[in-house]
Amino acid sequence: MRRRLALLAAPLLLLALVATPARAGHFVIGVEDIDYAPIMSTGADGEFRGYARDLLDLFARRHGHRFEYRPLPTKRLTAEHAAGRLDAVFPDNPNWQPEAKRSLAITYSEPAVPFQDVVMVPRGRRDLPVRELGVVRGFTPKRFLPLIQSGELRVTEAGDPSRLIRMALAGRVDGVHLALPVARYQLEQLGLPGALVPSTVLPQAAYEHHYRISSARHAELVIQFDRFLREEPEALASLQRRWGLGEPACAAPCVASGPR
Repeated sequence: MRRRLALLAAPLLLLALVATPARAGHFVIGVEDIDYAPIMSTGADGEFRGYARDLLDLFARRHGHRFEYRPLPTKRLTAEHAAGRLDAVFPDNPNWQPEAKRSLAITYSEPAVPFQDVVMVPRGRRDLPVRELGVVRGFTPKRFLPLIQSGELRVTEAGDPSRLIRMALAGRVDGVHLALPVARYQLEQLGLPGALVPSTVLPQAAYEHHYRISSARHAELVIQFDRFLREEPEALASLQRRWGLGEPACAAPCVASGPR
């Protein structure tokens, strides 16, 4: 009898959350302390900036919330979330650190920030094999693990995208694994637009990627955010154009993937 009641209670609880929007309030949002402009970045002053900031600020204004952004190293975000010191985390994905999240009942939003992850190489190497791949420290290119484990692909880490791009231009790595808008932005900042292009050789060199907001404490906030994404397509499209997101890297359909 208790089991039957529990089964009945679960959908009722979900309905209650959907019907009860998050009340306007103050929320602490954990964000990655990384320079990944234009998607997101944290400057020397500790200020969170970029498309993600504008997106979350717009959502907060629409619903009367006040968001306090707390930049943290990538691996600390989950630990602080689990300890109850954060109301929500951005960016997040169900495939990231699954073991560390095993005991948490986390609610994830729908995809919130669309972009493509790509392997960028110098123009002269576009059709050549990639043997040495540069990645941002803390990011794991999981779709390339079979090549890495077999020794066909070696990985070199750097602390930020700008350093990675300089390494590729200097020939210290064959290519770099970055979000396409990030690579393009960094090249423009260096005054070298188009100096790196998407590889045509490495399998799954470009694939669709999405960031989500998550919360172990406020499922109703995530549900409200999903509704906001559905109800504000024009505002979101305007933000994406402003920050240069959503531009394709490949003519053929790219591979969709979740983990990084």
